[in-house]
Amino acid sequence: MDEEATLKKARNMVLRLLTYRARSRNEIYEYLERKGFADEIAEFVVKEMEGYGYINDRQFVTDYINYRKMRGFGLKRVRYELYMKGIDEHLIDQKIAESFDRNEDIERIVELLEKRNSGLKKRDDLGSDRWFQREAAFLQRRGFPDELIITALKKFNISE
Repeated sequence: MDEEATLKKARNMVLRLLTYRARSRNEIYEYLERKGFADEIAEFVVKEMEGYGYINDRQFVTDYINYRKMRGFGLKRVRYELYMKGIDEHLIDQKIAESFDRNEDIERIVELLEKRNSGLKKRDDLGSDRWFQREAAFLQRRGFPDELIITALKKFNISE
């Protein structure tokens, strides 16, 4: 296969991949490598797609953070997921600082707790210590910092 045909095939594969959801620069590059394209071809196509605006890591990070926040995840988890997607750490730190607010996070944690504990007698059945441990572990897996978890659990207990 000549170089022009290879480029066309790589472009089409990337465009098809981008129809499903936005991707980071690194995700596209690794995808092309997995499909057997040479590094030069992968780099060229990635730069080309960035030039057209189809790949934009800054926008991807902003959208991803908003989506994960909406789904009830905390900053630790979001930071880790973005890092695993190959996003630059400086960009991650910058966008996380812009997007996460301590008070907003506490309110989201309380909402999660209300949703998890609405209409259930689990809390009474488990005992308060066991319930506290279970909810704290759940929130840690969601990626919330320990200090926010404790603050939110206390706030939730007072409102109950």
